[in-house]
Amino acid sequence: MDRGESVTRTRRPRVERGRSRNGCSTCISKKVKCDEARPHCRRCTRLSLTCEWPLPKSSLASRRRGLGPIKSRDPNWSPTSIMPNDGDDVLSHLSAMTSCMPLTVVDDLSLPQCHGLLSGGSNGNDYQTMDEVSLMLMLSDDISQGVFPTADSSTEKHVLSVAKTPDEEHLDSLLCANALELPGPLAIDNPLAVTDLSFVYAPGASLALGSDDKQAVLFHCKLFASLKSTRAWSCSAHTLFFKKAYDRAMALHFLLAVSHSELAIHYGQGPQPPKESQEHFHRGSQLFLQSRSAFASPDHINMMISFLYMYMFWMRRDHFDSNKLGDLSRAVLAYTRTYGVDTLCASDDILSFDNTFCGSVITVSEQVLLARIIAYLYDRDGFCCFFGCGGYFADYINSAPQKRQKFWLRSRTAFFLPWNDAGYIHGAESEVEDAATLDVYFELIVLHQEINSYSQATATRAITMGPRLQRWLEAIYREHTMLFHRVADQTYHAECTLMTFITATFFYAMQIYLYRARGSLFGGEPIPSGLQDALNSLVSAAYYATKAGSVQLLERFQWSLFIAWLETTDPVHQEWVENNISDPAIKKVLGHVQDIRNQPPAGITMKKIRSLVGEGFAAS
Repeated sequence: MDRGESVTRTRRPRVERGRSRNGCSTCISKKVKCDEARPHCRRCTRLSLTCEWPLPKSSLASRRRGLGPIKSRDPNWSPTSIMPNDGDDVLSHLSAMTSCMPLTVVDDLSLPQCHGLLSGGSNGNDYQTMDEVSLMLMLSDDISQGVFPTADSSTEKHVLSVAKTPDEEHLDSLLCANALELPGPLAIDNPLAVTDLSFVYAPGASLALGSDDKQAVLFHCKLFASLKSTRAWSCSAHTLFFKKAYDRAMALHFLLAVSHSELAIHYGQGPQPPKESQEHFHRGSQLFLQSRSAFASPDHINMMISFLYMYMFWMRRDHFDSNKLGDLSRAVLAYTRTYGVDTLCASDDILSFDNTFCGSVITVSEQVLLARIIAYLYDRDGFCCFFGCGGYFADYINSAPQKRQKFWLRSRTAFFLPWNDAGYIHGAESEVEDAATLDVYFELIVLHQEINSYSQATATRAITMGPRLQRWLEAIYREHTMLFHRVADQTYHAECTLMTFITATFFYAMQIYLYRARGSLFGGEPIPSGLQDALNSLVSAAYYATKAGSVQLLERFQWSLFIAWLETTDPVHQEWVENNISDPAIKKVLGHVQDIRNQPPAGITMKKIRSLVGEGFAAS
């Protein structure tokens, strides 16, 4: 080629790549990139645009006309007439979230079975966390709309099945085996016969959300479990509970009832449980009533997890139902005392434990898991006791401090057990990191229930309880001064976890609650200097906690904000606290208390708050 000859270069053809397929509608309409950050992407925030997100279609199974799988359809089958669906206007938003999940394509030979993922890895040393891929594989076949029907299906059909493919029949046989077990070695009188079971009846009919069970479980594991904990979803206790509830029909129905309900709340449909949630709650209640048989061998994990999910269901309604929560507390107490579940969890040698009294033989891993569940039940019941709803089970646990400390320490080992025993080892890291903080947090939960009892005790008994509780609170501050100092000094905030900020916020709220527990008015003046310091520290710690992580579903933090709102008279602080309270039941109490605070005298007592909750806010 001559030096003067021009060189012809072929220009690479331009390739138009798709932009932001899962982005917001605003960016997609402009054909620009979107970072897909919800609820407002950075581009819309920077340009002050309205960030709108497309509403995905509901699943094909909820939109098609036919009933059951097409391949197994009867020759004489004919489609039913098309009826308007009440939930057409509420589409399933979760499919947009699941479409963004990374999926791994595997062949049939490398695909593990569902129960293999739940029980363990390939060998004893292969401890792997339940990551997104394993969760998707676990749910891909078993939790589908063929296995768990939507709320539109008839309740007179099989408990957990509409379609009858071979795989589904196998899973149904596994799930329904727990509905009514064989008689145990000893028939024990029904522990729930003397209690009112108002808590097993779901509220009235409501509209359908349009979500299916697979979406509800994905929401529960990927989003709800992390929001209910200060840890990642993969090492959350709620994911551990899900693993055990997955093989138990009754607990799984209550879990799905909670998941559908929380999914509706998450997308702004209000605290009224949707039709899908009520359907699963009804079916779980049917299995619960069957398990009350005196000849049924007790499954303590199944029953106690079901109690926990019922607490989570009723605590998230638009108001605290004192009757239902009180009956639920009595039922948990009756079951625990009848079978000695608390004694079983606190026992150092379960092999020598009287299993005929317990009703069944349990392993060490099941003992640890039961201890963890009891700790959560104790926490929920003590929380409800503040509003005058229940507290019977929490008082029973507080009556035996040594036993309470034993099962608390045992519950801490749930994340240290191998995968193929009770859980997964991935959560042990967080458990060690927050070990000292968790001990303080649990001690504050115990003290909270003691203050609840002090607040509702007689005048004679309260005289001796008040000084003891004050000394207890001061001792906690002295023994853990470094924790509160790190929260107060911003130079240490990089070393603080979300649990540290939550614990400090809870402590300062306890100081205010102890002072106002009897006849003193919240927000009453003059405010003592010590109480004002506690209020300032409470608001400061709460602010740092909101910056450290998500706190919308943490009950004790929401309660601490409620205490701050009751006590503060600063309109700026009051507005900020009110905007950060997301619990629907607490917001309902807050609204009625606001009406009373506007009337002289400008304050309210704990007795008045409990009377408002007990009367269902009929009086103001």
